[in-house]
Amino acid sequence: MTPPGRKTPPAEDGFALIEVLVSALVLAIVAAGVASLIQATTRSAANERRHSAAQALAQEDQARLRSMRLSMLNRLKEERKLTIDGSTYTVVSEGVFINNSTRQPSACTAGTTAADFVRITTSVTWPEGRAPIVLRSIVSPSNGSLDPKRGTLIVTAKTPSGEPIAGLPLSGKGPGTFSGSTDSTGCANFSDLPAGTYALTPTSTTLVGKDGKYPHEEEAGVPEGATQTKVLEYAKLASIPVEFETRLTSTGPYKAVKLDSAYFYNSTGEASYWTSDKTRQLSLLAKPVFPFPSAITVWAGGCYGNIPESSTGKTSRTFLAGEVATTPMKLKVPAFEVTVLSGSSAVKGAEVTVSDDLCKGEDEQPVVRTYVTESGGHQAASATATEPEYGIPSSTYDLCASAFYGSTWHRKRETNVSIKSYTTVVKKSLSLPSTGGETGSKARCP
Repeated sequence: MTPPGRKTPPAEDGFALIEVLVSALVLAIVAAGVASLIQATTRSAANERRHSAAQALAQEDQARLRSMRLSMLNRLKEERKLTIDGSTYTVVSEGVFINNSTRQPSACTAGTTAADFVRITTSVTWPEGRAPIVLRSIVSPSNGSLDPKRGTLIVTAKTPSGEPIAGLPLSGKGPGTFSGSTDSTGCANFSDLPAGTYALTPTSTTLVGKDGKYPHEEEAGVPEGATQTKVLEYAKLASIPVEFETRLTSTGPYKAVKLDSAYFYNSTGEASYWTSDKTRQLSLLAKPVFPFPSAITVWAGGCYGNIPESSTGKTSRTFLAGEVATTPMKLKVPAFEVTVLSGSSAVKGAEVTVSDDLCKGEDEQPVVRTYVTESGGHQAASATATEPEYGIPSSTYDLCASAFYGSTWHRKRETNVSIKSYTTVVKKSLSLPSTGGETGSKARCP
């Protein structure tokens, strides 16, 4: 023990300072913990307030939906943004008519009666939120509140393998109108529609039907007080370039020729493909092609009637969904040669029409191809062409040639000309008359 009045040894001078620092550090740690606890409590309270506010908004929206007319709830989907105490809440409201006597929650279940009830759904989200608040309930129509002369149209869209096609835009016109899109199950339900026949129009540039066309207008009926289901089947389209070739002798090399169309045939669907302006070209793009699981048989021409009698003129191929082929498909075609004569001289600049007896266009009239004779009197693209246009689809044709000279028209026609050979050129000479009924102001093809 240090006697009174004696000073503390120098070695113990810093202990008091260290004790003060340690005490301050402990106090700071405790204060930080308390502050963190206060902040966490504050955040939790704020989250709970936002959660409660979201819950209240969802309940208010459900009450609002239940007060609306049934016709307004039909296919309702709206989004609203509300700001409460500085937080922005997104409220999504949906109404779906359910056609299902078993009352299963599926808007696309086929039934035989009109809608049983309306399912209303409210979803509320906010930036600082966790999982959204979702409330669902049903509104049952009172007896007689739905017009018995109205019905329901259910549209389902699927691929050949049965996979649903989601997000396919749909619209319809008829006794009423409707619009919407298929859901994740490939379904769309259009309820409370005036009964009658509708023009249903799906819209897509990436899908194709078995008819080789993009989704297009189709007829759909809505029965009184009942449900009609319309099934649409599409696939992701494929495409392939097509080129044409022929040979002028049975053993000679193949020569590229111009043509305007190709036909794709499968036992469950078929389609014709034409050049963009339906003029004869060295190639065309077959698009959109439906990717049938089995092979597609292809030949030159715009109709099934152009199917070749010889296997030489056909080729087969299987397509994958979404396939974009870059290697051209080469189609062999018959060769023909028309010579237009006046006496023994070839006529340059004569008009030649070749009417296909076995192929009709969209106007239900025979497909007609037109030519102009070159210096040798043969059919060509123009009078200045250096060679004939030999290629033509396999078929039976009516030929007509006309030319204006000697102050009048002269015409020669020949019917039922078979052009189906793949080993030799089918040649025909048309000698224009100098007098008679095939001359005069009206003697012009066709």
